[in-house]
Amino acid sequence: MAGPRKIHLLCGHIRQFLLLYISLSVTLTTLGAPVADAGEQNWLPPGSTTELRRDPPPEFIRKGTIRDEKWLYGRLLFRSPSLLGEKAVRIGLSCNSCHPNGHVNTEFYINGLSDRPGRIDVTHRFWQAGFEDKMSNPIDIPSLRGVRETAPYGTINIFPDLHAFTRHVIVTEFAGPSPTPEKMEALVAYLNSIGNNGLDEDQSIVQTSTDMSYLSLLRAPLEDKGEAKLNELIDLIRSDLGRRANMPNAKGDTLRRTVTGLKEINEKAAAKDFTAALMIYQELMARQ
Repeated sequence: MAGPRKIHLLCGHIRQFLLLYISLSVTLTTLGAPVADAGEQNWLPPGSTTELRRDPPPEFIRKGTIRDEKWLYGRLLFRSPSLLGEKAVRIGLSCNSCHPNGHVNTEFYINGLSDRPGRIDVTHRFWQAGFEDKMSNPIDIPSLRGVRETAPYGTINIFPDLHAFTRHVIVTEFAGPSPTPEKMEALVAYLNSIGNNGLDEDQSIVQTSTDMSYLSLLRAPLEDKGEAKLNELIDLIRSDLGRRANMPNAKGDTLRRTVTGLKEINEKAAAKDFTAALMIYQELMARQ
């Protein structure tokens, strides 16, 4: 598939195991999260490359986009392997892998599934056995810039809108759990905000920060004493911090302080001391 009108949201973000183990073992252990061993992580075919070896492309967001909590949650989900299910979590696969900042990972290559970098066969049993079409048919990884104007979506199955197509990608192509309405609305809000730089002189875009904080998402569940939602968001943010630790010029001290603060918030909330948890949150926000 080529061209923006037939978009495959080839979501993926695969962390290189050795770098992850070295950089994040201390951080994740601090939060009580086990670090996966090589037997779980390092299983891709030899010669596979799933990480950009250069700075990611700029992220263009349409001017006028309301970057509220729903939008921020969608941006976080776009970068979260848990959206795509257990297998994706094990290998670090998220939407942002194939579509870094909404554009294209031209270096993405899985031996046996790609015929050249930037192309991938998404109808292979590697992703989900029931979706195997018994053909080798890699397609170009498309850009998602300007995706809200490129309906309909899909190749064999055609979908009229991003809600239906995104759900198909998550559940059918990647065997992920069915997303809640809240997650779908947030994710589509983020997708719809991705601009198309250079479309014309009137295209309004802004460039977002590469170290955007998601901590503001914690305020509502802390104030509402919603422990389940709080735990979900802390897990997502913790995972995002882990990926950032491998980025060039990662702010190690800031990451460590945030990780420690998240751990303390978790502990206080588990003890039903939401007043103390909220105070720790406020201290973290003041340091941003």
